[in-house]
Formats: sequence, C-alpha cells, structure tokens
Amino acid sequence: MVWREGQEPKLIQGIMADGANRNGNVIFAILVTFCLLSLTPSVSANSDGVVIIEDSINITDFQTIEDSYVELRFNLTSVDDGSLDNFVGNVFVETLSIEGIILTNTTYSFDLAEGSSQEVLTNLSQLSYGYTIISVNMEGDIGIESGNNLISFQRTIQRLKPLNVSIASESSIIVESIKSDTSPTGNNSISDGDFVQLQIPIINNGDYAWTGKVNLALDNGIVSETLDSETITIGGMNTSIVYFNSTIQAYEGMLNASISLNGTVDSYEDDNHRNLTLTVGPPPLPVLHTVISYENQGLESGASLDINLNVSNNGSIGFSGNVLCEFDEMVVFSATVDIASLLSYSDQFTLTVRPGNLVCSVSGQRFDPSSISSVTEVFSVESALFEYAGGSSPASTDGPWHVGDDSTFSLLVRNTGTKSGSVSLRMTSLTGEYIGNPVQLSPDEAGEITVTVPLTTSDTETFNWSLYTVDGEISGDISGQVSLPVAARQSYDITIFDVTWTIEEGVSASWMVNLSTGVNRDINVKLGYGSNSDDYFSYDVDMEISSGSTGGVTNFGHVDAEYVIIRVDEINWTAASSFSSFSKSIPQERPVYSFAFNSLSTPNRPVAGGSASVSVVLENQGTVTGASGKVILYDKDGYKLDESITKQITPGGSETISFDFIWPAGDEVKLNCKWDYATESQVIDRTFVSSISVTEQSNEFTIPWSGIFAGFAIASLVILIIRIRNSEDKPKKKREPSKSAKSQQLQLSDIKIEIACPVCARQLRVPENYQGSVRCPDCSQSFDVGLEQEAVDEDDEQEAEDIGDGKIEISCPDCSQSLRIPESYDGSVRCPSCKSVFKANDG
Repeated sequence: MVWREGQEPKLIQGIMADGANRNGNVIFAILVTFCLLSLTPSVSANSDGVVIIEDSINITDFQTIEDSYVELRFNLTSVDDGSLDNFVGNVFVETLSIEGIILTNTTYSFDLAEGSSQEVLTNLSQLSYGYTIISVNMEGDIGIESGNNLISFQRTIQRLKPLNVSIASESSIIVESIKSDTSPTGNNSISDGDFVQLQIPIINNGDYAWTGKVNLALDNGIVSETLDSETITIGGMNTSIVYFNSTIQAYEGMLNASISLNGTVDSYEDDNHRNLTLTVGPPPLPVLHTVISYENQGLESGASLDINLNVSNNGSIGFSGNVLCEFDEMVVFSATVDIASLLSYSDQFTLTVRPGNLVCSVSGQRFDPSSISSVTEVFSVESALFEYAGGSSPASTDGPWHVGDDSTFSLLVRNTGTKSGSVSLRMTSLTGEYIGNPVQLSPDEAGEITVTVPLTTSDTETFNWSLYTVDGEISGDISGQVSLPVAARQSYDITIFDVTWTIEEGVSASWMVNLSTGVNRDINVKLGYGSNSDDYFSYDVDMEISSGSTGGVTNFGHVDAEYVIIRVDEINWTAASSFSSFSKSIPQERPVYSFAFNSLSTPNRPVAGGSASVSVVLENQGTVTGASGKVILYDKDGYKLDESITKQITPGGSETISFDFIWPAGDEVKLNCKWDYATESQVIDRTFVSSISVTEQSNEFTIPWSGIFAGFAIASLVILIIRIRNSEDKPKKKREPSKSAKSQQLQLSDIKIEIACPVCARQLRVPENYQGSVRCPDCSQSFDVGLEQEAVDEDDEQEAEDIGDGKIEISCPDCSQSLRIPESYDGSVRCPSCKSVFKANDG
C-alpha cells in the first residue's frame, strides 16, 4: 500500500509530528506498519481501473468557508485499455476533526464501463468552526495513481469563526493600588485614599480582526470619571491588555467600575460590557486586644471569683467605646472606656462560679478587623450532669407533616449529677436555632424535654439536635441528627356561587372551601356582605376541614349590599399561596315601592265625627315583584284609624287602598300612613281640610251687599249689549220681568245649610232661608242662592254660552284640583283642597 503525504496512518502521523526526539520509536512504528500491511487484504491496483481526476476536485487544500456546509464534487473515470470490462467499487468520503476523530462517513458505489466517467457530488454539513479534514478513498476496481489520476485525496478546510470580542472575566482583570504619580504603593489591597490601576484583557475569539476603543467609568460614591483608551486593533484569536490609571481617589467602601467596548459589534454583546465592584479598605483604625484572667485554683460551684479584664490599643489612633461581659447571656460587668493609642484599660469584677461561658467584648468606635475585641472563658465545676434516660434520639409523633407545619420533638433525660439543674432540648436547621422550655431536674431525677420547630423544606428536613443547660453539664456528646419526611405545603381554594335574592328570604349564597390532599386543617371562616370595600361579616366560625370540598348555603336576609364575601384564615398552620377572600356580586334587581295619598277626601270637606274616606296609591317602579304587606292609617296623635293588607305588586303595577273611618275633629286634619312590607317600612302624611262646625251664630255670616249690587249692574249692562246686537237679526221677544235680585230684609234663620260653590266645589254654609248672592272665599266666584230661575229661550241660552264670563280654569300643581280665576289675575292662588299656594300663571 502506498500513502500520499498526509494520508499516513494516525500512529505514523503522530510519530512524525513528534520530531527527532521521537526517533527511538520509529523502528517500532515501522514494524507495526509491516504487520498491518501483511494483514491488509489485497486490492486490485493495476493500470486498468477507476481513478479520480485531480483537476475535477472543486475544493482546494486549506480553503476557508463561512457556512456550516460545503459541497464536494469530483469526477471518476475508467482507464480505457480495450478490455471492454466494467469496473465496480466504492468511494468513501469521510470528515475528520483536526485531531483525527471521524465525524461523518459516507459511501458511494460506482459501476463504470471502460472509458466512461462519473461525477461524485456530496454535501458535507454541520461543519464545526475551525479546521475539518475531508478524506476520500476508493476500493474495488481501481487504477494506479499517477499524474492527474488519484485513487485517494485529502483536503483541509477551515470554517472561519465570526467576530467574537469580549472583555475578560472579573477574575482576569487586575486591579492595583497606585499613587497619584501612577507608581505602585506596594499594598496588597486598595485602601481609603489610594488611586487605582486596572489592567483589562480584551479577548478576540473570532477569526476576524476587531477595531475599537475601551471605555471605563469609575464612581467612588462621591465623584466619578470616564476614561477612553486609544483605538486598538486585535487580530483574530488574539488578546490585548488595556491599562487605565484613575485620576480620582478611592474611598472606603465600594468603588464601582463599568467597562464597555466601543467598536465593531459582534453577534453576542453581553460580554462587551463588564461591571466591577471593588472593595476599598478603611483608613487607619484602633487595634484592640482583649484579655481576661483569674485565679483558677480550687474553683467550686457557687463560689465567688474575681475576674481581671484588660483591653489594650496597639493602633495609631485612640478608641472610645464600651466593654460588656456576660456569663451565659447574663450581664455581669459593663463600662465606658477611652483608650489612647498604645495604652490599655484594666478593671476587675466578681461573678459566682458555675458551669458556663464568660464572654467579654468591646464595642463602639470602629476598630481594625484584626483586633481581638471579644474573649471567652469556659468554667467547668461540679454541677448537674445530664444524660440519656431512654432512647438516644428525639422522637416526633405528630405527623404526617407538610411545609408550614410545626413538629414537636421530645427526649427523656436524667440528672446524674450531684446538684439540681435545668436542661432544654435544642434544634438547629438552615432556618435557625430553636430551644425548648427548660426542665428542672434534681439529682437522679428523669424528665421529658421538648422543643417545637417549624418545617420549611419539602421532601426531607434535617435537624441537628443537642442538649442545652445554663447551670449544668452534658454527659459526653449527647447530640445527633434527625430527619422528617415533609410533604408540600397544603393549599385551599374558596369560592362563592349561586348568589340569589328573593322577596321571602333576601340574599342567599352557596360557598365552598377545597383543601388539597393531606391532613385535616383548622380554619376560620367569615361570611358577610359589603359595599365599596366596607365589609360586614355576619358569620364567624372556626371549623376543621378535611381534604376535598367543604361548603354550605348561608342566608343573609334582606341586606343592602353590592356583594357577598367569604374570608378564610388558617388556624395554627400556613397554607401555600391561596386567595384568602372571595366575593361575588349580589343581583341588584329589586322592587321599588312608593305610595302617596290621593289629594281629595270623600266628601271633599268631611265633617268632624262624620264618616269619611281617604285613599293611598301603592306603586312598584322596580324590575321584580315586591312583597305583600300592610298599610295602617293614623291620626296626628298616633291613633290607628284603619288598616289594610296589601298584595304583592308586579313591576310597574299599582294598587289603591281606601280607608273608611270617623273624621277627626279640627279645621285641618293631618293623617299619617305607614306601609310595612318585608323588612322595610315607609311613612307619609297629608293634611286635609274639614268643614266648618254645624252650629254657628247668625252674626257669623255677612251678606256681601256691595258685591250683589255690583254683580247685578254688570249683568244688566251685559244683557243690554247682547239684546242690542241681537235686535238687528232677530225679532225681539217679550220676556217676563224678573224678580228683584235685591235681598229682602228678612229675618234670617239660625239653621244653616251646606251648599257647594259651582266653580271650585268649596262647601259653604248659609242660613236656610237666605235668598241672594253668595261669594266664594276661595275662587271669588259669586252665585245666587234661593232665587227662582226664570225660563230662558233657547236662543238666549245659546247666546249665553257664547258670552265669556271673564274667567279661566287652572289646575293645582300638587293635587290637580280645578280652579277658576279671573282671566287678568296673575297673583298667588291658594288651593282650597291641599292648601298649596302657587302663582296663577303656573297652574
């Protein structure tokens, strides 16, 4: 077998690539190659056969492409030696990585008659960025490689990486402390007052060059500055480092730096910006060192012990602050101190010895982090001694559990010490530390200690547990770890449906609470109604619900509200995110009841003590049928005069109710009417006019003589004019002389009768034997009483109808009573029925 350059087996390629220093392996490689050749099956390779025309290959070696695919094309031809044979075989097209790993492998068969050609065309896709080797080999009836004839070939192509410029990660950016003249300070970190230098690598991972500038913005919290680099060009697959020296100082705290590229934009811009937060150390601070000492010989529980405290300041500035000493979280000493640079403070205090920790700490003015500001001393003396009295791990039996529940652990312990002491169970988890109530145990006494912990993690929650005592010791390492299976937090949904309003029951609603799978839960349910976010709850109950649906129907009665509402709160547990309240609108279709008195009574002016009746009109102006009820009539003193039952009134309907009763005394009688229906009531009132008392003195009535004479004069004049006009067309008719209208000087009777005004129906009382003219005080109409009416010809009657009497008819705007007034009158008019006063031109 013959290999062209670059087509050697990988083993030999690797040996050749290693150079002269690998000469020791060449002999071994040659031996392996001969072994391989001896095992390789023979392939026909004479002058007759199929070869590849090198000139027909469309891809050149190390050709560059931009797409992820390339088309490979070349021609096969058979050598014509006159044998008239067909040549058959296969063409293998492989793509390999630069490391020699085969990526794709495609086989094409050929069957060529002698002297014929065949084009091989293949599309190579999914090419990675970088270099890919295309290898073509043949097997079968193949010819001999010579000149422009090949039996195999390789081409290396390069898929160019697009422009990909980025700012290096924060860990690759170097920040150094410098002086104002840009020389290094020699410090390992940046301190308050330093200037800074940033060394920023700009990386181009593409095959195309990048040209642009680097922008840097610095902000020390007080002032800021912006710096720009010179224009730089970074070639493909290269990195350049850009230096920036700040002109502003850093102040303690944080120095913010924002870096950005300003130039040719690549397809991924997220790494073209970088924000840094640099920590700036403090200025010079006090350096404190705290020490406590005591005589530790012969310590016994309950004895007094003197403690010596010393705090020294090794810093370059003074310190002012406080010193606090606590023995098992109880304060035993405190003081205010002022310690100058390179000086110290000393003091002494006394405590009672018992097992525990003494902690002394310094606080106040800021000091250097390297300071020893707190010191702890542990005291171990004879005391209570606690150990197991049962199981070796706390147990909890109140499961199953869900996230948000509490679990109570318990453990039996015994005091085997010589003194009484208290002990608690302590649990710690990722959410915090929990200590149960202490239990006091005498020597050789056992007891149960408990602690309740919240469960916050689903699946499994793990707790580290231990004993906690303030006046005793723990025997050995009594501690451990326990785990509980915790299900996901339970949730619930609430809803209100079927909200209805009826005449009989008012507002009713169905409600439901759906609890997810798990344990039974206690909840508080509030049901009510409201308007404009002002809620009133009429039902407030605690209940236990199980998984699934729990609900009911609640009647709220006749309430004035826009919606009904349900509110649910968990009792001693916490649900997953659920809506704690739900509201639904109340249907607002209602009957709208109103009622009013009819303006006239029967009779129009009833007599006190006589029978009379009034009526009221009930109306429903709403959109639904209203409730039945009762109307009651009262006088002004609240005495019930009459009552009547009312029916349900349909939308737009009405009902008239009449009351028959004995008319109360008084010239004006005020009546009150109350309408009760469902849970509501309405009250109206109206004043009616009564007739004058039956018994009156004769001198109470005065005959209007001037009006009578004036009336006769006007009437005579009108008649005279009419007769003159009619005399031209009609023959004069002889009529009987009328009786004198002048009142006779008669003795008037004390008995009076009631007459009605022919115009306004006002009831007037006159002596029974009075003859003459009467003037109505309401409408000013004058009319004759007690005179015989003479017969008048039909012609005269027709003439009288055509003659106007100078008056017009108007209606009272309140009660529609008809009134007649002089046509030219434009003053105020008083209705005789309802006593309403109005302008004449308004009627």
